[in-house]
Amino acid sequence: MTLDTAWNAALTELGIQNGAARLDLTRQAERNRVSAGSVIISQDEADDRVFLLLEGRARVVLLSENGQEIWLDAFEAGTVFGELAALTGQPRISGIIAETACDLAVYEGKAFFELMRAHGELGLALSRILARRVQHTTQRMFELSALSAPGRIYAELLRMSRPVGSDGRARTITPAPSMKELAMRVNSTRETASRTINDLQRKGLLDKVKDRIELVDPVQLDRLRGSS
Repeated sequence: MTLDTAWNAALTELGIQNGAARLDLTRQAERNRVSAGSVIISQDEADDRVFLLLEGRARVVLLSENGQEIWLDAFEAGTVFGELAALTGQPRISGIIAETACDLAVYEGKAFFELMRAHGELGLALSRILARRVQHTTQRMFELSALSAPGRIYAELLRMSRPVGSDGRARTITPAPSMKELAMRVNSTRETASRTINDLQRKGLLDKVKDRIELVDPVQLDRLRGSS
C-alpha cells in the first residue's frame, strides 16, 4: 500500500518510521476532511475518538460560561489530539476548531490504544507530544504571571517563527497571524497586539511582507522579552 503525501509527511513529523506501524495507522483510520471554522471536538462532549492531523492547522480553546473563547494551543500536521478523553474516559475538557481546511485521520479510542500496544513507536510518539504540551503549558503560565503584554507578544512571535537563510539568524512566520489571533494567543487585546507590532516595525526588528512576518533581529527581540 502506497501512502499519499499527507500521510507520509504527518507520520514523519510524528516520528513513525516503522513500515508496519505506518500501514496499520493508515488502515485503522477513517479519513475526514473539514472546512476552516469547523468544530472538530466540542468542549464537554462524551466522545473517545483520537485524531491525527494530516494537513491543516487547528486551535485548542476553552469556552467560558459567558461564551468567551480562551485560546490554549495550536496544532499542525503530525499532531495527535483527543487522546485525553480516551485515556481517562471523561468528557472533553476543551474544544478543537479548524483554523484552516483540515485533513484528519480519525480512530476509535479502543482501536487507537490497540495500535499503541502493537507498536511501541506510536506510544513513544504520543509520550513526546504529551511532554511537549506540559512544557508548553508551564511556559505560558510563567509568561502570564511574569511578563507584560508586549513581552508575551515578543515570546509568542519567537515561538511561532521558523529560521530562514543560511545563517539561521532571521526568522519568519508564515502565514502571518491576524492581530486578533495574536492577541488571543497571549491573553491580551487586539489594540495592544497591533501597537506592539507597529512599535517593533519602527525599531527595525520586524517587517511585514505580504502574508508573512519577518523577525529581523530575533536575538534583540529575545532580549526585549526578557526585560519586559
